[in-house]
Amino acid sequence: MINNLKNRTMILASIILVYCALPVGGGAQNNDYFVIGSNTAQKVRWEVSSSHGPGNSGLMALDSDPESSWMSARSDSAQWLQVDFGAKRLLTRIVVVPGYRDNYRMLRYCVVQFLHNGEWFDFKRVDFGGKERRGVFSRLLGDRSGSADRAVVELGGVDASTFRILAPPDAMVDGRAAIAEVECYVGSIALRYFDGRLKGLCVPVRNALLPPNDASYPNAPRGYRGGIHAGLDIYNSFAEGSYEQVPVDFSTPVYAADGGTVIRADWSYEPMTPSQWREQSEYTRSNPRTFVLRSFGGRQVWLDHGNGVVTTYNHLSAIDRKVVQGARVSRGQRIGHVGNSGLFGEAEGKRYGAHLHFEIWVDGFYLGYGMTVEDVRKYFGWIFQTAVQPGD
Repeated sequence: MINNLKNRTMILASIILVYCALPVGGGAQNNDYFVIGSNTAQKVRWEVSSSHGPGNSGLMALDSDPESSWMSARSDSAQWLQVDFGAKRLLTRIVVVPGYRDNYRMLRYCVVQFLHNGEWFDFKRVDFGGKERRGVFSRLLGDRSGSADRAVVELGGVDASTFRILAPPDAMVDGRAAIAEVECYVGSIALRYFDGRLKGLCVPVRNALLPPNDASYPNAPRGYRGGIHAGLDIYNSFAEGSYEQVPVDFSTPVYAADGGTVIRADWSYEPMTPSQWREQSEYTRSNPRTFVLRSFGGRQVWLDHGNGVVTTYNHLSAIDRKVVQGARVSRGQRIGHVGNSGLFGEAEGKRYGAHLHFEIWVDGFYLGYGMTVEDVRKYFGWIFQTAVQPGD
């Protein structure tokens, strides 16, 4: 359990280090947006009155993870979490799950407010029942959201793009408010902020770092082949047991993101020569690729996870012997090693440029299709934040 917590902390630390550019001082981000669903351009903006720290931002109440919470900074004033869909939104129910600190619930009650003609009005106050302190065993068993610990607000059908959850001073505990989850319903279906199929995946490289440069994300241009990048390039990871950043190399194992069936394993892969590589690069820069016979992705493994999600692992230097077409693999199983196959370095017989090109395909489209690089960064940030490490 301690190792799991440490690994989750390292993943979250990598996201914060790479992305958050936080101001000196409190270090908390009090407003931002995320992209709803898996392949869509709709943005949902959130804003909070304050945050206890970068690990307690408003996004933590909207990430479909009850183990994370938005927590306000200590204050004598009312605190709030605001959600703005930016467009017409039908809502029939809002559910608020309070957050905890040291096993104490940090919210006695809350008020659901809507914005009308530029002013907030109280729609309904809801009180939390049950015990204010939860037992250690209930937390270990994942019992965070029993019926007494969930405030269900039946809206009766409203058309509203913006709402907020207000915690007056007497609703807070020790001057702070915390919310673990805010769920929105349209009819009987909860609005899916993030695609649950991509929650709890295994990172394909242990302690992998999300890349800082735009070129390593989906939709970045690829001039050498006249195409568009469709995956995430992983070049670095944390050294085991520390926060030292180290480059991946041919000895770095690659792991299956989830259980599934092998639909492709390139056991008959043959490298291109430098002249073949240049010839193919020259052709694809000015001609559409209608069929890929020899891919710049090099030696690859593709996995079908059986739920509309397919993952691919490219530029591998080797494939594990049990990974063959039709075989079953488990989440976190080693499937190969990082390499530079398909790249010009391999064509030259050298080892430079080693990295893992990792693709996630959801319902027939690569993750990030039609999205800006900034939006894709946020989505991969959520995936890595909820991910597990190989062996955990």
